Amino acid sequence: FICSYPKSGTTWTQHIVLSLILADRRHRSQKDGKQQHQQEQHEGNIDYDHVSDFAPFFEIDAHWEPNDNSLSESVRRNHDRLEQRIFNTHLRWEMLPKQQEGKQQNNSHESAAGESPSGKEQQQLRPACGKFIYVTRNLPDVCASFYHHLSNQKEGTYTQGFEAFARDWMAGKIPFGSPLHHLISFARGFSDNQYYAVEGDTTTQLPEAHTDQQQQPLLLLSYEKMKENLREEVLRIIDFLNLDNISIEVLDEEILPTFDFQSMKENAHRFQPKSVTWLNGYQFLRKGIAGDGKKMMMETTTHDEDGEIIPLMKLYRDWINREGCCQRIGELMSSGLDKETAEKFLCCMVDNMN
Repeated sequence: FICSYPKSGTTWTQHIVLSLILADRRHRSQKDGKQQHQQEQHEGNIDYDHVSDFAPFFEIDAHWEPNDNSLSESVRRNHDRLEQRIFNTHLRWEMLPKQQEGKQQNNSHESAAGESPSGKEQQQLRPACGKFIYVTRNLPDVCASFYHHLSNQKEGTYTQGFEAFARDWMAGKIPFGSPLHHLISFARGFSDNQYYAVEGDTTTQLPEAHTDQQQQPLLLLSYEKMKENLREEVLRIIDFLNLDNISIEVLDEEILPTFDFQSMKENAHRFQPKSVTWLNGYQFLRKGIAGDGKKMMMETTTHDEDGEIIPLMKLYRDWINREGCCQRIGELMSSGLDKETAEKFLCCMVDNMN
């Protein structure tokens, strides 16, 4: 699962992950020469016309059969060709499946947003299968990008200005709710980043030999780190997904150039959402930069509770403090969230506080 709050680098990561998996598949037969892969070469390499062909959104109705809650035939067919399943999602951690098909959940693992789960609930947050990549982005940039997106799509156009949008976004009134609740949801998952095997009605931790890097089910990425050193972050993804057939030469010469924003923009038809149409020639791949949101919030004015005119950025900072998310991240550190991961979650919230 490629997981994120909207406008956090979702499509970029979707393209990266799918491209790496396809490249690993393509070079697998060249590396090991096994007979079972000769048919793949005969059929030709898999490529995609649109990124959602092989990595669809999990929560989109069109990707599911209406009568039996199974994946649509087209999604199943492409996943069979790929030999594994990939999904994008904006759902929170508690809402995602973490068991193999056919396995029954012991109890509901959902908990109310903002509440700390009990020990039993926390145990049920642990996945028994699958891998999850969570992408974060500096929240003012998320807000600005989401505003441009929703105010330029024909379906459900947001018609008010940026100041009103930012207030609605902070209040959780925009689709997919509060970005802070989304971050805390996944921070809980990272606080216990180990696979658990489910047997009958009991949940047991896998043996220590199976809890190395390859058995960690969650990987945390940030849009800013990807902009700063994409190669390093891509290598982390390769390691996390156990892709052993991509050489450094292939990565540098064949794959990395396709992850450049300009390269993606030149092939925008492969990434534009299929379910959305745009107003005024809007480009879904808009800027691909960091820092735009802070600039917009500093230049936009609003009013505080006393009616005083203030920069929108001050309202944002007050919201971060009022929600107490920094304290919640600190509390999760006492239940297993490591310091480096905690700092990454905090960074996307508060790195503009000064």
